[in-house]
Amino acid sequence: MLRAMSKVNPSREAAARERRGLARDDIARAALDLLDEEGVDALSMRRLAERLGVGTMTLYGYFRSKDELLDAAVSEAAEDFVFTLPDGSLRERLRAHQQAARRLLARHPVIAQLRARQPVVQPAMFRITEGAMQILLEAGFPPDEAARVFRVLFVQVVGDALFNRDEPTAESRRRVRGALLSLPEDEFPAVTRAAEGIAASTGGPEQFDYAMELILDAVEARAARHSAASSHQ
Repeated sequence: MLRAMSKVNPSREAAARERRGLARDDIARAALDLLDEEGVDALSMRRLAERLGVGTMTLYGYFRSKDELLDAAVSEAAEDFVFTLPDGSLRERLRAHQQAARRLLARHPVIAQLRARQPVVQPAMFRITEGAMQILLEAGFPPDEAARVFRVLFVQVVGDALFNRDEPTAESRRRVRGALLSLPEDEFPAVTRAAEGIAASTGGPEQFDYAMELILDAVEARAARHSAASSHQ
């Protein structure tokens, strides 16, 4: 099937696509919408074709496989990453980057879902990496350490998207608090003592900000050591 498709005259195939009223980017965006609404497992060529009102084989004229379509959908999502390197301190610049990344993952939760399963290596996704790496390198981090710092920041924002994105409801907090307080206090003295705080920290933007500031404290301290070391050379 694929060998036969490869012999199609490119200009004739392009004309056929135009007659069908579809473009490759439009299909990828429709796939992204489906993924964001229903998750990674919801995507299939048949399901997407039904949504677009075309035959399944029509989609194979644009994408050779579901994996190729998934790659294109992720690349579409990355195009929505809006971030311009700001002026300011290292903390201010990294905070702005993390908040931009969080907005992207809130808009397209499929990115975090997919990353939990496998590496995401579409070139467009490295726009997120590029911005943070520029900030860290300009702050004086050696490339190897800048990469490790970025990894910490990346894990924080993806982990937040997977586990802490939504603000916990009052009911969910009550359930967590109740479960903690029902534990035997002699076995779990620290947990029961901190039950209120644990229940309050189960998600939402406040917890994201707290984690981010905690990490940025460490990044600033490490950057200061690099600055002091270079000034003594």
